[in-house]
Amino acid sequence: MKVARNRWPLRARAWLAGLALLLAACGAGEEAGVDAEGYRTVTGPCGLEFPRDHGAHPDHRTEWWYYTGHLEGPGGRRFGFQLTFFRHRLSPPSARRQWPTPASAWRTDQVYLAHAALSDLDRGRHYQAEAARREALGMAGVAAEGEGVRVTVGGWEAVVGPQAHALAMTGPDFSLALRLTPEKPPVAHGERGYSRKGRAPEQASCYYSFTRLAVQGTLTLEGRTRTVAGSAWMDHEYATAPLEPGIRGWDWFSLQLEDRSEVMFFALRSGSAAPHPASAGTVVFPDGRTRSLAAAEVFLEVRDHWKSPHSGARYPAAWTLTVPSLGLALEIEAALADQEMRTQATTGVVYWEGSVRVAGRRGTTPLKGRGYAELTGYAAPFAAPL
Repeated sequence: MKVARNRWPLRARAWLAGLALLLAACGAGEEAGVDAEGYRTVTGPCGLEFPRDHGAHPDHRTEWWYYTGHLEGPGGRRFGFQLTFFRHRLSPPSARRQWPTPASAWRTDQVYLAHAALSDLDRGRHYQAEAARREALGMAGVAAEGEGVRVTVGGWEAVVGPQAHALAMTGPDFSLALRLTPEKPPVAHGERGYSRKGRAPEQASCYYSFTRLAVQGTLTLEGRTRTVAGSAWMDHEYATAPLEPGIRGWDWFSLQLEDRSEVMFFALRSGSAAPHPASAGTVVFPDGRTRSLAAAEVFLEVRDHWKSPHSGARYPAAWTLTVPSLGLALEIEAALADQEMRTQATTGVVYWEGSVRVAGRRGTTPLKGRGYAELTGYAAPFAAPL
């Protein structure tokens, strides 16, 4: 069931317009680990433990579980997909003390949303779907599932298990039922998961990824169900504080290269041409070793643009990404120009999220690959904090 935007309370809609991480500036009077409103903050290494941290972190304001990947069906037909689940807390944990006892089963301080997309790369079409529910009466939430966790929004779900992940969703145009098997262990970004998003210590998130998952399952499109296989990437991130004021959005890349290495990099955009100093990334080598990337050692150049006929936003469509210290030089381009997400039924945010092709070299060795890019803040800067 889609939720009409005008049915959301004003406070929730203001958050949704900021898309997850851009929420509520921290006020004066903070103490370590808790902001002025009583939400938990991220101010240092996250101490991630699994499977515990695959689950929800409800005392933080916002969280997401994010999957992207590439699938191939019979005859070699190629697809890209995205499936993302968002959790947002509407009031601080201390507010629960004022609830009546017993509290109504309808009462909740959490909302869950989900975005899904399918890019038919051979036929040049992009489909999208969205869902939203309150965490009440079993409509949405995160619960234990054996030794793992299950994230649900209506009939959509992601199960993060000890051996595999499972994804399921059904939209008006397409459906997915996928099993994803990790081929590498989870990677903690930044300083043991502590991923800075600004100069202040609390302008940060806890962030980890599964950078390579083997995928098998089914895809239903145009009334036909196909068996598909491919490769995927999973991010899980949670935070309370916003990005630093003046940052309009970000360009984020997750790249899987044919030598079985992976690259994640996010460039935070402010007024200057150079990425904000908090921009960062991670390289994952074929054997699973990792190396953090600071903003100063990554050079990202835009080579082409695409203008959306839907929103009028002008997005980058091709880039050169170089890391001289690693001898890495990659040409990245959109695999399909129109992969713009317009989420009027849930977040009201317009952003570009899509499949990209990669070609380049490491030293003198040629490299190819594929990945996903997320481009935010081009249709409009993110909204002011609540």
